[in-house]
Amino acid sequence: MTLGTIIAIVLGIVVLIFLIYGFSTGWSNLWERITGLGGGNVNVDTIKTACTLACQQQNKYGFCNQSRKVTIESGDSNTSTCQKFVGEVNFGEGDDMKKVNIGVSACPGLC
Repeated sequence: MTLGTIIAIVLGIVVLIFLIYGFSTGWSNLWERITGLGGGNVNVDTIKTACTLACQQQNKYGFCNQSRKVTIESGDSNTSTCQKFVGEVNFGEGDDMKKVNIGVSACPGLC
């Protein structure tokens, strides 16, 4: 048996296992597991970088007025401006509410 044949058989088995798992547990469950490996919808670093760039470029609209949605690991999200994300931010509601510092630095004199 050639090496190419062995690789094709192994890949075929992997695809078959993937299809069996997808059909038996549901495709949405499988997709959640796959995206969970990469952090899912968590975008804290992206928002932090965008706010830092807006401050450095003295982009008043981008830092003070542009609405941004931050999603943390628990799946909770908060929509506000970079100015409001400085310090601790509330995520969740009621008894489940928690305060998280997402690391956005203040931009004095811009807003």
